[in-house]
Amino acid sequence: MSKNQQVLLNNWSSILDQLDEIFLFIGNDTEILYANSAYSRLIGVPKDKVIGRHLSDIEPRARIIEVLESERPVCHDYSYIESAGMDIVANIFPVYDEGKKVGAIGIFRPVSLFSADSFRASAPVSRTKGEPMERDKPFRRLVGESQALKNVISIAQKVAQTDTTVLLRGETGVGKELFARAVHEASPFSNGPFVALNMASIPETLLESELFGYEVGAFTGAHKTKSGLMELAEGGTLFLDEIGEISPMLQSKLLRVLQEREVIRVGGTKARPVRFRLIAATNRDLESMVENGNFRPDFYYRISVIPIHIPPLRERASDVLLLAEHFKRQLEERHGLHKSFSPRVLDVMKRYSWPGNVRELQSCIEYMYVLSEGQLLDVQHLPHHLWEAANAQSREEACVPPSQKDIKVKANLKEVMEQVEKEMMMQAIRESRTKTEAIQRLGMSRKGFYMKLKKYHITF
Repeated sequence: MSKNQQVLLNNWSSILDQLDEIFLFIGNDTEILYANSAYSRLIGVPKDKVIGRHLSDIEPRARIIEVLESERPVCHDYSYIESAGMDIVANIFPVYDEGKKVGAIGIFRPVSLFSADSFRASAPVSRTKGEPMERDKPFRRLVGESQALKNVISIAQKVAQTDTTVLLRGETGVGKELFARAVHEASPFSNGPFVALNMASIPETLLESELFGYEVGAFTGAHKTKSGLMELAEGGTLFLDEIGEISPMLQSKLLRVLQEREVIRVGGTKARPVRFRLIAATNRDLESMVENGNFRPDFYYRISVIPIHIPPLRERASDVLLLAEHFKRQLEERHGLHKSFSPRVLDVMKRYSWPGNVRELQSCIEYMYVLSEGQLLDVQHLPHHLWEAANAQSREEACVPPSQKDIKVKANLKEVMEQVEKEMMMQAIRESRTKTEAIQRLGMSRKGFYMKLKKYHITF
């Protein structure tokens, strides 16, 4: 090692303390091994108070923890520090020693430190001067921690930064309009209007005039000029739900608007320029409709530039209880009365397949909340079809005799508790892709999680 290299090594801590950026080094168990002075200055917590603590206890959703587990570095990543309420740009990468991962290093620069000019040049979202970059904020309303949901949100966040047409696909009730609004609010069109139309809710004969507008005398009753929704969406986002319900003729007219970026009102001759971002949605099998001649292939390819499939609730079962609590909390805020779920009803909700998806779950929670007289929401307060499912499940479980092993362990309370704890950990590990997800399922600290892994000789 040269003399200059030795000098650099001896003074590396002092050098890092001069940076405007936060420099953070965490170990494999997320213990904070080093933080520079910028951490104290920008986060507002003395670095001596956090060194030695586990980041998972302070900021469980920190991007650096994801990089630590996935071992995939990220560069110029826009994210949000919840504990500090701060938007940041991050460069994070795992650290190895002799080929073995020993931790991760993150360099975080608050967006507020960027100059106005450099921020406008580098940030993918257009904002008003002085407004902090909050690309991820609109997506925080999408409740859930499942990997299936995270994958979809990741795609939507990237797409939001462009003006590309998006096709949201998924079953009824999965929340397609909520996703569309999040994409709009995180996009360069966020300062413009969000105009939504359910194509199945309006007769075909009226759809064209709603979308394109009309001139005086275009048809009986057209006594004044009216702008269509495509004109009203100028500078914003036009969300067309149930796009698979419109006729090939209307598809052809919409295709021309998307290609030429101009609209002609019904009964008019003047082409009016329009600029909006189109987000379409459907629960139909458009590919089969194209094959059967019920959907124009050219229109299909024009609207499905970026298809995003929103998973049904049965494919993100770990989100059910989070959503149930979210909807209950909304009702509590509205009515001012706190209520709690019983363990039995939580178990039923976890096992139910929710064919109506998030919309069915929300209706179920409101049904229970409104009709229950006490403060405990139990299985008897469920809607009838769910109550029947709960009873059927109870009858099935009652018919299963306890095994000899079960009878034996019941003789020792401590052993029973340890067995249940171990089985819960094993189940969480089987249903999780990462340790962070398993920890969140179990609702325990990262340190406690690792201690239990060691205690029960569980490998993950």
